[in-house]
Amino acid sequence: MSKNILVIAESREGAIKGITKEAVGAAVQLASQLGGEVHTMLLGDAELATELAACGGAKVLQAAGDALAAYTPEAWTAAVSSAIEAGDYALVVTGHSYQAIDFFPRLAAAYDAPLVPDVTAVTIEDGGLVFTRKVMNGKLDARTVPVVEGVIFASLQQGAFPVQEATSTATVEEFAVDLAGVSVRKVIEVREAEKGDVDLSAADIIVAGGRGVGDKDKFGVVFDFAEALGAAVGASRPPCDSEWVEHERQIGSSGQVVAPKLYFALGISGAIQHLVGMRGSQCIVAVNKDPNAAIFQEASYGIVGDLHEVVPALLEAVKEARG
Repeated sequence: MSKNILVIAESREGAIKGITKEAVGAAVQLASQLGGEVHTMLLGDAELATELAACGGAKVLQAAGDALAAYTPEAWTAAVSSAIEAGDYALVVTGHSYQAIDFFPRLAAAYDAPLVPDVTAVTIEDGGLVFTRKVMNGKLDARTVPVVEGVIFASLQQGAFPVQEATSTATVEEFAVDLAGVSVRKVIEVREAEKGDVDLSAADIIVAGGRGVGDKDKFGVVFDFAEALGAAVGASRPPCDSEWVEHERQIGSSGQVVAPKLYFALGISGAIQHLVGMRGSQCIVAVNKDPNAAIFQEASYGIVGDLHEVVPALLEAVKEARG
């Protein structure tokens, strides 16, 4: 049985996406338990091979060509299939992105193989892979054990796997892909939606406020605390729907998915729709006056109290510590 893992990389705006770095880190840890190697595949963005190699693994398969210059599901499916045929992989993974949702089912179907989407954890039990994913709108954990002889496909949820510090740099190998017989759609134009000014996915520290803040005027305490910490400001859905803050600051299933090093949840009850967007945070500090609030089940540290009393005290402590 093969023990090697293939990771399909994605890029955005001239850089390897964070979700790919998370996938590589998870694959390296898993491969070390299996006794195999991690190979990453880069499609079209040859100039990013060095950045991807620095993420770890044994080698980077760099596939280039005019047909791969812009993403199309036909070209990506054919290219990755070529890599699978040339190698011997137990598992093929990628980040659970809109792009993965588009081409990964097509790829798995071509091999009549199982696809486990939006995975939050992977373990090895009795020599087999066990995948955990959220079901019932995130309320339950489902454990999936594919029973197959060949390759397994899985997409990993953003924020569920922390980026690992690489212990080695992968070698880069050019990988030739013949797409002559593949009918590939022609990309005429790419139009991007208007971008907001807030990208929380890159923030190391986020201070988020919820309905418990009270109203728009009182939300200023969230901004003040964030400024003192050098943090970004986020929110659960109620403050956004009430127009206390811009909708682009919303975190959750219908907003941004984040995984900062430190996440402050101020006046946030912990509805599952919000939790799925931030539970990948490395450290969560929750402040809520309700001792039974669901957010405390996710928190690394919890403070039961009125946030309008707690946060000013924290703010003063931060200012004093920084002199």
